[in-house]
Amino acid sequence: MHAERIDTDRALRACFDEPLGWERARQSHERVQPGRDPADPRARQALTDCRHQRVAAGAVAPSRLTDHDLWAGTDDGQIWRTKDEGAHWTNVTPPALTPWSKVGIIDTSHFDAETAYAAVDRHRLDDFKPYIYRTRDGGKTWQTIVDGIAKGHFVNAVREDSVRRGLLYAATERGMYVSFDDGDHWQPLQLNLPVTSVRDIEVHENDLVIATHGRGFWLIDDVSPLRQAQEAAAASGDAYLLKPATAIRFRGAGFTGSPMPKDEPMAPNPPSGATIDYVLKTTAPVTLEILDAHEALVRRFSSRTTPITSTSPTNT
Repeated sequence: MHAERIDTDRALRACFDEPLGWERARQSHERVQPGRDPADPRARQALTDCRHQRVAAGAVAPSRLTDHDLWAGTDDGQIWRTKDEGAHWTNVTPPALTPWSKVGIIDTSHFDAETAYAAVDRHRLDDFKPYIYRTRDGGKTWQTIVDGIAKGHFVNAVREDSVRRGLLYAATERGMYVSFDDGDHWQPLQLNLPVTSVRDIEVHENDLVIATHGRGFWLIDDVSPLRQAQEAAAASGDAYLLKPATAIRFRGAGFTGSPMPKDEPMAPNPPSGATIDYVLKTTAPVTLEILDAHEALVRRFSSRTTPITSTSPTNT
């Protein structure tokens, strides 16, 4: 991972640094300033002076599957790709992406080297509509995938789940969205999150972590139910048991004699033990039995009765 970051830095420096690579980068990134007529001689003159026409590559995404493969998005509305660490770049900008659209985030797929997602922000041009683009052929063609995201909720970031293919998360200026079909349809994932600007997303193992503007960091401790939502919806029968995430059994230290200062930022930890989720299609009573490796009863829970603990020794 460290070597990959060094290669990424070298590739971008080779393309964008002055004076070695600027001329090539300037010629291939020419954009007339917003609001100016491309035929205006003053606009064309500005293109000859790099001091007035700098381009920021704000989105950088190395491939997760292929060596030397790097995607870059600029703040003037272009997406570029190199497969040789920056020696040669190909403009793969979606035709629908207009000048001076800010490419905020590019996320390369965990499952297919030719698939990538781009979040585009145009609110600085008084366009507050959401824009997310998806390619499945390395940037040759792109699809706009924003069905279900409310108007005015412009998108700051889009990320693919690292375990479930087709599961996407979108961070918008008004909250979170989730898609279970690779972006074809979206629905809110707000839960108890305040209405706030969400700037970026990180999928860390089973946790979904977000960074907000002014509301701190938030996370969903376990997204295993989201990863299995489609199977649960399609299952026959009145109940569906979701596979729980791996749980680690330990005993907390408890009070150690030094209380946490009251002004120390804190948030509650997730509950101890394993979390078991299930989906019910009816309101019938439910019984949940937990067995050990030898199918001996460890614990039984029921919606009708008090939990019953087995008399067998507790596993240690």
